[in-house]
Formats: sequence, C-alpha cells, structure tokens
Amino acid sequence: MNQTWFKILAAMIIGSMLKYLVFSALAWVFIDLAVLGVAYLLLRRDPFTNMRHSMLFIGGLTVVNVLVDLGIIGGMIGNLVLLALLAYMMFGRDYTRRRRR
Repeated sequence: MNQTWFKILAAMIIGSMLKYLVFSALAWVFIDLAVLGVAYLLLRRDPFTNMRHSMLFIGGLTVVNVLVDLGIIGGMIGNLVLLALLAYMMFGRDYTRRRRR
C-alpha cells in the first residue's frame, strides 16, 4: 500500500474521531467534505496514483457518508452501498488494460 493511501486513511480516521466530538449533522457534512479535500490534495501530490479513479472512489465514500449523516439513508443501507462500491472498484472493471485504437 502506498504512503499516500496511509495518509488518506489517517485523515478519514481523524475525521471520524472529530465527528464523535461534534453533535451537529451539518458539522458532520463539513467534516466529510474537509476529509475529501485533504484526500484530493494528497492524491494530487502523488504522480503514481490514478487520480480519476481514486477520486471517484473517495467521492463515492463521501456521498454515502453525507447521506447517512443527514439521515436520508439508514446506516445499514449505507454500509451495503459502501460494500457495493468497494466490490465495483475491485472487480467491476480492469483498469490495467489499455484500449486498442
């Protein structure tokens, strides 16, 4: 695993810890968006990661977290959506192949 992804994971953990200290759903949304911004800045510095696919994955995580924080979807449905997103990113497409012209 790349050092950049460890930093992103640390930012997500710190964001989750901050959400336990704050009791406002609107503040939880801002914390989620701040974590997304930190992840973007960290990924932008690393030339070896696929920026588009990485941001799609982290953006999907953020959207699901915001929907759960606002109470639009339940926690169990949010977990199922996150598992489906993870399965799609792992098994859905082969990003290593290049298209022929």
